Amino acid sequence: MIRKFVLVSIVLVLAYIALIQWKMWFHFQHDAKFWKSGASEEKAEVAQRVYSFSFSKYTDHGTKELEIEGDSADIFSQNVALINVIAKAYAEESPVTITADQGSLNRSTSDIHLRNNVVATTENGARLMTDELQIHPDDKRLETDADAKVKKDNINIEGTGAASDSQLNQVTFKKNVTVVVQDPDSEAKTPTIITSDGPLEIDYKRNIAHFSQNVVARHDRGTLTADYMDVLYDKDSRRVWKIIARGNVIIVSKEGNTTYSDNAVYLANEGRMVLGGDVEAQYRSSESDFNDSLF
Repeated sequence: MIRKFVLVSIVLVLAYIALIQWKMWFHFQHDAKFWKSGASEEKAEVAQRVYSFSFSKYTDHGTKELEIEGDSADIFSQNVALINVIAKAYAEESPVTITADQGSLNRSTSDIHLRNNVVATTENGARLMTDELQIHPDDKRLETDADAKVKKDNINIEGTGAASDSQLNQVTFKKNVTVVVQDPDSEAKTPTIITSDGPLEIDYKRNIAHFSQNVVARHDRGTLTADYMDVLYDKDSRRVWKIIARGNVIIVSKEGNTTYSDNAVYLANEGRMVLGGDVEAQYRSSESDFNDSLF
C-alpha cells in the first residue's frame, strides 16, 4: 500500500514538472516570435533618417506645384515624418507659405498632414492658424477638422473645422463660427461681432460672407438675429455696407425696441433698415427710429 502511494506521488511530481517545462517553452517561443516580428517590422518601416529634407512636386506642364522642407525627416515606405516644416503651395504662381512643428508627407499622393502651431500665410496678407492641417496639392485645397482662425485686414474669423483653396480666397467654416469685423473709421473702434452655428462661407474676392443657422450680429447700437445672413463689405474702406437677413429676423435696438420680420436689408451707407414680409414692431419709446444705423 505504501509502495503504491509512493509511486503515485512520484508520477504526479513528474507530471507537474513536465507541465512547468512545457509552459516555459511555450512562452519562450511566443516571445521569440514577438521580438522577431517587431524587429522585422521596424526594419521594414524605418528606412532612413536624413537632415535638411527637401521635396518638390511639378505639374505635367513643368510648373512647380508643391515644395516642402524639414529640419529632419524619417523616411518610411509610405510616409515621410518631418520636423519643423516649411511648405509652399504654388497656386497660380502665388504661393501660400505654411509652417508647422511637425508633419508627414504621403509619398504616393503627395498629400501633407501638418501638426502643432500650423500657420498658413498668403501674399495678400491672409493668415490661417490651427493645430492640424491637410494639404491636397492636386486640387489646391487646405482643410482641417480642428479649431481654426483666419485673419485678413480687419476681419477675424474663428470656428471649428475649415476648408479653403490654397490662397485662402474662399474659406468655409463648418460650425461654431465667430466673426469680428472692426470698423476702421469708427472713433469708438467698436466692432461688429457675428456668431452662427455654421457653416460660414466667406469669399474674399467677392467681399461677401454667407452665414447659416442661428445667426446673431451684435453692435453697441443693436442686435440682429436671423436664420441666414449675407454680409457684404467694401474692399477699399473695409467696412460692412450691406446686410441681408432671411428667416425669423429679429432686430433689437439699444433702447430695447424690437421688430420681427421675414427678412430685412440693412444699408449702412444710408443708415437705413428695410423690413420685408410679415412685420411686427414692439416699441418702448415713441422716439425710437429703426432707420438709425445699427452696425
